[in-house]
Amino acid sequence: MSKPTSPKPLVTTPAPLTKKLGAWLYDALICIAIWFLWGLFTFPLIRWLLGVEDMQVDTGWQDTLTYRVYSILPTLLILFYFVGSHVRFGQTVGMSSWKLMLVQNNGKPVTLGQTLVRDITAILGIGMLFSLFNSKKLGWHDMLSGTRVVALPDKKDD
Repeated sequence: MSKPTSPKPLVTTPAPLTKKLGAWLYDALICIAIWFLWGLFTFPLIRWLLGVEDMQVDTGWQDTLTYRVYSILPTLLILFYFVGSHVRFGQTVGMSSWKLMLVQNNGKPVTLGQTLVRDITAILGIGMLFSLFNSKKLGWHDMLSGTRVVALPDKKDD
């Protein structure tokens, strides 16, 4: 007979800023890759849609609605990466590498609404610097969304 498993204790240890910055750097590289690949594979399509053969600035092609929508889409893809990763796994690739996880203030998994608020207000990671002046080590985007980034314990081999 197997013994009953006890529920895992909630992880509430605040993540240090150095680990958050490390994860931010990893995720920034992923964002650059998303932006680059978007442009690489879709730029010929936008040229065709706009009917532009010469991409000189003075032709005005960048003032069209089609180009403006095209320019916003990679930002939405990046937002989808963060929101999807946080909701599905509680962490992004960078956070996983640095053993960090995004949780609610009570230690439970984050909701879609919380991640949308957090990820939209976490512009360029600037809000992370607020964690230096906060006793709970929360960034301002964490305070707005009721979330926190916690440091996961090292896995012990049994």
